[in-house]
Amino acid sequence: MNNISILQISNIIENSLKETIKTIRKISRKYKDEISALPFEIDILGEALHSKTLYETAHCRILYRLLQNKDVQESFIRHFLPNVDYSRGSIQIPYPDRNRIDLTIKSDSFFLIIENKVNGAEEQEKQIDRYVHIAQQTYSNDEIYILYLGGESNALPTEFSMSFNTRQLVNDRIISKNYKDDIASWVVSIYNEIEFEAQPLLKSALLSYKTYLEKKYNLPNQYTEMNNKLDKALIEALGVESVSLEEKINIIEDEMDNIDKIQERLSEILEEYKMQLVSSWYERCIEDLADCDIVLTMNDGYEFGFNFQYRNVDFRCCVAFDDDKPYWGIKGITETSISHPKIFQTLQALVLNSNKGFHNFENNPKEWVVSDYEPKEGIVERFKTLARLVCASEYCSIE
Repeated sequence: MNNISILQISNIIENSLKETIKTIRKISRKYKDEISALPFEIDILGEALHSKTLYETAHCRILYRLLQNKDVQESFIRHFLPNVDYSRGSIQIPYPDRNRIDLTIKSDSFFLIIENKVNGAEEQEKQIDRYVHIAQQTYSNDEIYILYLGGESNALPTEFSMSFNTRQLVNDRIISKNYKDDIASWVVSIYNEIEFEAQPLLKSALLSYKTYLEKKYNLPNQYTEMNNKLDKALIEALGVESVSLEEKINIIEDEMDNIDKIQERLSEILEEYKMQLVSSWYERCIEDLADCDIVLTMNDGYEFGFNFQYRNVDFRCCVAFDDDKPYWGIKGITETSISHPKIFQTLQALVLNSNKGFHNFENNPKEWVVSDYEPKEGIVERFKTLARLVCASEYCSIE
C-alpha cells in the first residue's frame, strides 16, 4: 500500500514538473521572440563609466550643453517654471561652476539657481544664501527662483545652507524636484519632440542621456511593453485569469516551487556537463600538444594546464570555468604582480605583444599575469596557441 502511495505521489510530481517545463518553454520562446524584435539598445554613458556614476558637475555640463538649443531651453523652462513670463531671446546660461553655482538660467524676468544634489552631495554652509546674494546684485527678490534637484526623491536645503531669512525671501519660488521623476521625464518628453532629421546630434545626445537615466533609476523603457506581454502570456499559460485571488496565489506558489526543483536538478546536470566539456578539451589538448614538452594536469574537473618557470618564478598556464564562461590565462603559483612586478610585466608583454590576438581582462586579480574570457568554441585553440608561445620562449622552462 505504501509503495502504491509513493508511486502515485511520484507520478503526480513528475506530471506537475512536466507541465511547468512546458510553460517555461512556451514563455521562453516568446521572450526570445520579443527580445529579437526590440530595437538595438546600448547605454553609451553607462558603458563608458564602467559601473561608476556621473558626478553632479557632469550632469550640470550635460544640461548646459542641451540647453544651448532654444527649443530645449523653452521646454525646460516651461517644464519647471510654467507660470513665468519671459522673452525667449533674453535667455542667458553661463557655463557651470562660475561663481560656484551649479547652473544658472537668466532672462529678462527671472534668475534661476539650479542646485544639483543628484548623488546626494553634502550641503555647504550658507551655500544657498551666497547664491541668492549673487542674484540680488542684478535681480529683484521676487525674480529669484531656486530649482533644488535630488536624485530619487525631492529635498529642500536645510538651515545649514539656507537661512530662515533667505527661505522667507524666496518663499514659494524654491522648487524641489528630482532626477528620477522630473529630469528623466523631461528628457523623454523633449527627446520625443526633436526630429532626428533636423537635429541628429541633439537627438542622439538626448537618447544617450535618456538611456543612462532609465538604467540608473530602473525606469520604464522599451522593455516595459515586452514584460507586459510576457506577464499576460504567463497568466494565460497558468490558467489563472478566472480564478479567485487566493487560488492565483496558490497556483503561482506551486509553480515557483516546481521551478525551484527544476532549477536545482538542472544545476547539477549542468555542472556534470561542464566537467565533461572541460574533460573533452583536456583530451584534445593532450593530443594536439603531444609535440610540446609539457605535461597537462587537471584540477577539480574544471581546470587543466601545466606549470612552468619564467625567470625562476613558478607559473601555471591553464584553462578554467568561471560560472558559465571559460577563460584562459597564466597565473603565479606562489607569487603576484606585487612581489615580482617586473617579471610579471615582461611575461605579460611576451603574451600581449606576440601578435597572436591575446587581450588582457582589465579586472584580473594580482596573481594573474594575463587572462581573458573566451567563447567555448574557441577556448581550445586559444589555449594551444598560448601553450606553444610559452614553450617557444627561451626564458620559460617547463616542469
